[in-house]
Amino acid sequence: MLLSKSSEYAIRLVFLILENENQFIRLKNAAETLQIPYYQLAKVANILMRKKILISRTGPHGGVKTDFDPADTTLHQVVQPFESGNIFDRCILGLSVCDSENPCPIHDYWKDTKQEIVNLFTTTSIRELFAGNSSAAIETRLFK
Repeated sequence: MLLSKSSEYAIRLVFLILENENQFIRLKNAAETLQIPYYQLAKVANILMRKKILISRTGPHGGVKTDFDPADTTLHQVVQPFESGNIFDRCILGLSVCDSENPCPIHDYWKDTKQEIVNLFTTTSIRELFAGNSSAAIETRLFK
């Protein structure tokens, strides 16, 4: 299970906003901070707004911020708009057929780790993940 770049950008943007006390943040500033191309981040933010994960406001104090309760929202809900099908059923090597009957070379090694990731994405709230972590620390661990 590997995330798309859009999913990674969505997670990074959400954590950056939360790190800024869920204040409106301009996408240009977010793109610079996260070192993400502005237009790609704008597309991601637009999708998150349509899914009611972010809201936007125009004007001098405008930008985007989260529109959810971090205690009731999981990473899976943030990334689902960017992933086709069930992201947890994908082969880690990207093979189209990989299951217990037709396993890839690392299938048996990956399945336990995969289950931990499924649990992280589906049962752990964003508030729990964010508590005590900065987006820089999270970004270092997850995306570098």
